[in-house]
Amino acid sequence: MKQLNNEIMTSKHKKYYFIILFFQLFNLANAQQLVSQPFVGHTSKTEVNIWCMFKNVDTVFIKNENQTKIFVYRKELCYKKFLPVNCRFNNLKESQSYNIQYSFNNKEFFPLITAKTANDEVADFSFLAGSCAFVPTGFNGVIKPFTSLKIFHQMKKDSADFMLWLGDNLYYIFDYHKYKGQLKRNIKTRLKKPLSAFLHSKQQYAIWDDHDYGSDNSDGSFKEKASSLNVFQQFWSNPKNDTFNYYAFQQQDCQFFMLDDRYNNEKTNVVLGKTQLDWLKQELLKSTGTFKFIGIGMQALNPKSTLECFYKTKKEYNDLLSFIKEHHISGIIFISGDRHHAELMRIDESGFYPLYDFTTSPLTMYPIKIGKRSKEYKNPYKIPGTYFPSYNYGKISVSGETENRKCTIELKDNKGKLIWTYEILAKDLQIKK
Repeated sequence: MKQLNNEIMTSKHKKYYFIILFFQLFNLANAQQLVSQPFVGHTSKTEVNIWCMFKNVDTVFIKNENQTKIFVYRKELCYKKFLPVNCRFNNLKESQSYNIQYSFNNKEFFPLITAKTANDEVADFSFLAGSCAFVPTGFNGVIKPFTSLKIFHQMKKDSADFMLWLGDNLYYIFDYHKYKGQLKRNIKTRLKKPLSAFLHSKQQYAIWDDHDYGSDNSDGSFKEKASSLNVFQQFWSNPKNDTFNYYAFQQQDCQFFMLDDRYNNEKTNVVLGKTQLDWLKQELLKSTGTFKFIGIGMQALNPKSTLECFYKTKKEYNDLLSFIKEHHISGIIFISGDRHHAELMRIDESGFYPLYDFTTSPLTMYPIKIGKRSKEYKNPYKIPGTYFPSYNYGKISVSGETENRKCTIELKDNKGKLIWTYEILAKDLQIKK
């Protein structure tokens, strides 16, 4: 009898234990929390931008030593209970580190990330570049089963200072038609630990291309482009530009001009649009950058291209080059993505210095080989030995004394192995007056 009572008591204890455990797990699952590692976006001498994401929150407070920003969850603008946050601090001091913290009640604050403002010092630096990052989430994983994200581990370990995402940074498959679907895809992508860890490891800048804008080869007629812009700007901490998705920024003695090849695209007639092209001209005109890197989602310089390419948009391309020649603008190098293989193009225009276009793709999406029957197979503009039809990312380093700067381009595979390297001297990118 005593043994039976003990068994009954044990059974009751187990029942209560599982009930308590259930409620603990339920509360844990619904607790306010930071769910994706934060990362630093654009910084300048007076400004810092950081990105982070929370779940099950009504209000988040993010502060540095002098400023506090408030972010409020709004159900109609968010997916489920996730709150992505882009936080911008300005009026900061040059070359100073700031400890960023977060709170749910504006009383108890927790460490979030440290960010440092820039200065005018000229030193050696490097950055990564890549495009075409398919990250399987949910049903869209059937497009590319067993996708490996190990390339992000190699990129995390790389000593580069920041990263340029060159478009197709994720793939809308079935969810580009609606705002909530776009939000869902971005949120689920950011929850992937290998990607989140890489983003946290260094500064991040991004532009888009067709697959993180809309469907394949989407152009300016895409009906949900305003929604795409809204969502894109929720997930990348680029320099502020509320109206358009192009921008410029500076890193030491170099300047970067990041273009939007989708919002005003009209297929073969227009890629950038007049407003953006005029903006680019004026930014280049006032630039003092030793190297002027122009980032674009589609390939920029490929006269033999059978697919989308800025070069084929003859009116815009010729207009830009004529402007550059007329004003003796030096140091231009294009960086592009999209093609699912890597290569380095060189074009020698009359009365101009050599123009280069470094294409790096894909990070994780299917690699595509150029067919032997394609007119691109023996492309005379492609620098021999630079074509690589497998997973890859680029690393670009700027080094040397102020008067003798050098740009070194490296291509690496998904294991971090060096595939090829190519050097460009700043003194060779000058138009003779």
